[in-house]
Amino acid sequence: MKNFIFTISILISLSSFSQLNPLISKVYSFEYSKIENIPNGSVRSIFNGAGSILSSHSIKVISIEKGKKNIYTNNNQTELFIIVKEGSITFTLNNKVTELVRGSIVCLLPGDVLKVANTGKTTISYYEMLYHSYAPVNKERAVLAGGSFFIDWNNIVFKEHDRGGVRQFFNRPTAMLNKFDIHVTTLNPGKKSHDPHTHTDEEIILMLEGNGEMRIANEQQSCKAGDVVYLNSMYLHNITNIGELPAVYYAIQWN
Repeated sequence: MKNFIFTISILISLSSFSQLNPLISKVYSFEYSKIENIPNGSVRSIFNGAGSILSSHSIKVISIEKGKKNIYTNNNQTELFIIVKEGSITFTLNNKVTELVRGSIVCLLPGDVLKVANTGKTTISYYEMLYHSYAPVNKERAVLAGGSFFIDWNNIVFKEHDRGGVRQFFNRPTAMLNKFDIHVTTLNPGKKSHDPHTHTDEEIILMLEGNGEMRIANEQQSCKAGDVVYLNSMYLHNITNIGELPAVYYAIQWN
């Protein structure tokens, strides 16, 4: 059986990154995003553009049919961050094999290889965040920080607080980023994440469960499970759970 092989590569020159449209701070809908069929499943494109730190930045949802797999070979020009969306997925990272459940993550840094296999009986899916920075690639920094890695959702401690709770996944540099900080918040019904605030880091809010209302500058935008919120540096923002069940979302920041 042929495998769909995806090589992590930006097929345009560095000088042409400026031609990508700047990403707008807003909610990007999962439901209404474009879907394209691939040999092993489908690709749903959430957004693709440029920010102030990342010259190329895309998020897609990749679905793989049972018995099939994707192979990523990092050619030193990009980094890849994956969040398991549905199903149990078998990952092989530089010959180390692990099976990860919903909410788990993988980070593939320059020079490494990742195989993503569906060994179950139903279609699986995951968020694929692929990015390249304006700053030069710093492989030594990535190696000192620990290199490529995966983290099982079940191994992250949930710390309860008065609004819900948090799971801190990691805060570390990569080859592309001085700081890559990721945690998952559980927000109880009627609660807000915090008072509206700004910060220099760019940020993504990726909704795993529930319904929220996102304040972005002076606008209120609804968001639900599957949606992705992009926030430029220094944009006023917060999120309120407007549903009847807890909202669960990834908060991803970088600089």
